[in-house]
Amino acid sequence: MYLNLLTTIIVFALQTAINFFLTPYILRVLGDEAYGFLALANSLVNYGFILTLVINSVASRFIASSYHKGNFARASKFYSSVIVANLIFSLIVALVSFVFLVKIQSIINISQALLSDVRATMAIYFINFSIGLFNALFSVHAFIKNQMYLISIRNAISTAIYAGCVLGLFWAFEAMIYYTAIAALISSIFVFFSALFLNHKFGLNLHFNSKLFRTKFVYVLARSGLFNSLNMLSQVLISGASLLLVNIFISAFSMGILALSRSVTMIIESFVVTTAVAWNPRLVALHAGAKPLKDEVILAIKSVSFVSLPLIATFGILADEFYTLWLPFKSKEEIEFIYELVLISLVPSIIFASSRPLISINLITDKLKKPALVTLFMAVCVFCIQLIGLSFFEFGLKEIAIVITIGITLKISLFDIANAGANLGLKLSTFYPIYIKCLAVFALITGIIYPISNMLSVTNWLEFLLCCTLMSGLGYLVGFVMIFNLAQRAIFIAKIRGRF
Repeated sequence: MYLNLLTTIIVFALQTAINFFLTPYILRVLGDEAYGFLALANSLVNYGFILTLVINSVASRFIASSYHKGNFARASKFYSSVIVANLIFSLIVALVSFVFLVKIQSIINISQALLSDVRATMAIYFINFSIGLFNALFSVHAFIKNQMYLISIRNAISTAIYAGCVLGLFWAFEAMIYYTAIAALISSIFVFFSALFLNHKFGLNLHFNSKLFRTKFVYVLARSGLFNSLNMLSQVLISGASLLLVNIFISAFSMGILALSRSVTMIIESFVVTTAVAWNPRLVALHAGAKPLKDEVILAIKSVSFVSLPLIATFGILADEFYTLWLPFKSKEEIEFIYELVLISLVPSIIFASSRPLISINLITDKLKKPALVTLFMAVCVFCIQLIGLSFFEFGLKEIAIVITIGITLKISLFDIANAGANLGLKLSTFYPIYIKCLAVFALITGIIYPISNMLSVTNWLEFLLCCTLMSGLGYLVGFVMIFNLAQRAIFIAKIRGRF
């Protein structure tokens, strides 16, 4: 469990470091407008994932649960049925994407100079999407064996391949947006074949056979995963649709600025999800064995909060200095505006870090209907408010970000925390104490390290890294003492001593 978590964090740090250098490079070479289309292309591809999530989002849970119960034949039927269904999904997405690419100019604002480049970018991303369907499913072998650290290492290698391809293409040829899509496709192909290798290495009693395809198994997955797809639709409405609205109602340039302001906060939220998901194999195994989950879930919340909150506090305090150093070609006014957008977008990240394992309970207990409907309702409200604000009021990028922040904060605080308790047959208030405690710890960490930032000067990357190390180190010390109880701290220290 802790090996999975540790390698996940290390590999994610490596991926972040690579993207850290790539983003300003791509932005400087392509410009704000072109960078915005990259973000938009990823968002549009997510609409395809909504369709596939109907069965893929819950496939690992059903396959692993059947396998842990010793029903290998049933697990193989689920596995084979999902693969066949994904082949059908790929054909559907190919048809829809073809129509979209033909009519692209009538759907989004795009200059004639970028038309062919953006069209090629999105076409390659749609191909990459089809390959990604199978990459996610083939990772179920590592999920069953609770060896997700191998998947983390594989993902790190694929990120390095992506970075190398991007740099190589931009160095060798005239800069084009679709180079990033080609690089992503090459890295996905690597993931595909490495997944097949890992599956062979594990040697599980889990096999694909088209004759094992069962419509009823697809129906079982679809009935459960339908609500996960609604969750994905909600996320697209919140993130992707806001980019599209800004493109239509304001400008393609503003869309690029909004995408840029989200670049780091999206990494932070991905980091939170990555650390939280590392607990899922263990929680699925415990639930399959009909064992209580309360204490393990609380420990997961503490661990994710401990790992994430000091970093979020440090970044929030030093974000102005970070963007000044990271984007030296931007004016002071642009940096200040991006910084304000980032601070607004960080609020959901804080809420997310203090509660993310609770959201996983929906999938583990296969109780997805209520959270999906509530999340969709919230997303529709956010979308409608943004649309009305842009149409009839003078909404700008800040107002767009504030509406998203309020919607996510209210949904998690008022519903997700209580719903997790209900899903486990516990009181609705069961997880509020640990949630509130984590938020209070974040406030304490921020209050302690903020005065230190006023005493330090940051004019280069070395000074920035030293400040980050000092402030986050102090934050981790405070978090370790305040989040974990005495017994948990003793166990943690004993494990560290045992390693050395």
